Amino acid sequence: MERKFAVGVAALLLHGWTFGARARARGRRYRTAAFGRMDRPGGGVVEVHGRRAEGAELGVIFCNGLGLPHEQWDWVCGNLPDNVAYVRYNRPGYGLSSPLPGAPTAEEQLKVIDELRDRYLGGLPLVLAGHSLGGHLAAAYAASRTEGDVSHVVMVDPLVLGQLKALRGGPDDLWRRQQLLIERVWAASGLNVLRPSSPVRETYAEETRESITDFHALPSVWATAYREYVTAFSYPAIARLAAPVHVVTALRTARNAEGHRRAQAGLRDLSGRFRHHVIEDADHMRVLAEETHARTVAELIVSGGMA
Repeated sequence: MERKFAVGVAALLLHGWTFGARARARGRRYRTAAFGRMDRPGGGVVEVHGRRAEGAELGVIFCNGLGLPHEQWDWVCGNLPDNVAYVRYNRPGYGLSSPLPGAPTAEEQLKVIDELRDRYLGGLPLVLAGHSLGGHLAAAYAASRTEGDVSHVVMVDPLVLGQLKALRGGPDDLWRRQQLLIERVWAASGLNVLRPSSPVRETYAEETRESITDFHALPSVWATAYREYVTAFSYPAIARLAAPVHVVTALRTARNAEGHRRAQAGLRDLSGRFRHHVIEDADHMRVLAEETHARTVAELIVSGGMA
């Protein structure tokens, strides 16, 4: 019996390793063919995808959630009009983007946004849109680059820094760290290809579903996510913004829906022109992964500067 069990485990691990290696190779081929790369001044590259049609009147930079690829914005981008230019990217260490030599501090992340803006969206009023950790970075960029022409900020179910720092060392913090470490081991074994970590991938087109699965098969994704999570505890507070701020809160799977609503409503101190949009039937991931909700986000990107 023990021998049969050992043989079964070995077969499962070999099966998973084979599927994982195949997914990682397939994912790299796809990303290399489908997306661009921006050279960074100090060396390294950033994986990018975007558009800028002639006559564009507005530019958007999308900042991803923790451990997520820029494909998470597919539905939002598909609902933007042609006169809105945009650039999506993977932060350093994700996908084809070169990792940072040091810690992924907030300022290092904002430097990447500077480079993207100068390269692709120069001369256009800018919207910063971000999800989760990316929501915090979007607002931090707008607050720290006061000389730029920032139209407005759209924060989608964003990280609330004070709420995160209150978790340090507690059960929720330890659970999140453990989860990211386990996902890294799961990816290295290849077993997360058989049991993908992102259930909402099913709401995207087939090509995007496959791309997200292959992305999460990379152990480096989870190593980067862990580093970003740990570093976020040392992020500085965001200064008050002159630009309008829109916060989109998803309540469906929040363990404490009312507490989640209050924490995100507390971000009103970021701007004198603050709007809070609560979506009762969206969860943290499906707020972008379902087209109905993504369309709401796209509408805020287009018209939110009038707040």
